[in-house]
Amino acid sequence: MAEIEINVLYSLEQEIRTSDTKTKKLFEKQKTFMGANPHHPSLGRTKLVNVCDKYGNHLWEVRMDGKRRIVFVERGTSTIIWLKICSHDEIRRNSVIRVKDDYEN
Repeated sequence: MAEIEINVLYSLEQEIRTSDTKTKKLFEKQKTFMGANPHHPSLGRTKLVNVCDKYGNHLWEVRMDGKRRIVFVERGTSTIIWLKICSHDEIRRNSVIRVKDDYEN
């Protein structure tokens, strides 16, 4: 299985830089698993139903921990853009997940 390129939006990188050590470790662990095998069981990868980004693209989530999810969009078969860390409840309440950064090609 080919490795996947994980791009992280600047706003998410900034959030992680200022996070606690546990959050940083969880983030890096999930990023490593996703890059090596985007279907790794510990990721809990799920396509979001009736939720899209500000450009109308379908979104996916992976588990970060019991309450937080990393939301991402796929670009082709080998690139993923991580957009935002959301609570499970935030994802369920919203039909559009918005981030400040631009990433649409």
